[in-house]
Amino acid sequence: MMTKVKLIGFIPWVTIGSLIGSLFIVPMMPKIVDALYYKDKYNNDASHVYQKYIDSSYNIKIVMPTYDSKEFLNNVDNEKFPLSERFKVTYDSNKYFSYPKAVYCIFYCLRYRKCMNIISFQNVGGNYWGKEVVLTVNHDDMNNPAYGTKDNPVPVLKAVGVSEPIWFSGKDTDSVFMDNFYRNNVINYLKYKMPKEEFERRFKNKE
Repeated sequence: MMTKVKLIGFIPWVTIGSLIGSLFIVPMMPKIVDALYYKDKYNNDASHVYQKYIDSSYNIKIVMPTYDSKEFLNNVDNEKFPLSERFKVTYDSNKYFSYPKAVYCIFYCLRYRKCMNIISFQNVGGNYWGKEVVLTVNHDDMNNPAYGTKDNPVPVLKAVGVSEPIWFSGKDTDSVFMDNFYRNNVINYLKYKMPKEEFERRFKNKE
């Protein structure tokens, strides 16, 4: 009995525990966290309800502020009003550049007296400044007093030029392309950007 006790005392339990942790637990951490947290972090039903959001949207025509205008809020505070945002979808930080990315153009619309945010989940280059544009906005967003503030601008998920393209590629003049772009943009906005509580209130049990 004493021999067994002595033998047990020589077993390097700390080392064994470290090996188990390094060989099994640590490599599994990203999958465990993803399953427990990231699986339901976003609005995964967005692809089922996006059409309702589109059906409740309409076009407005405005003239955009100039590039150096204070109505372009990034000129006022580039930390509070960033030009882009990435949405973390996994614990694995090595996949940062594969996270969904939204590009923002946040501005104050003098005509409607609301702050708006042209959002694109596709990397498109363009020039909005000082141009007459048609923006697609949602009725519920425009009529909700909680939207249109600096902290919560009205989302704009489609923007096209009136007399000239606003994308450098000119693709915004292709109506078929823009329909697909708009649909995908709405789905990504509803999934990643719209707060989960609001998504459930507006779309849960309304599919």
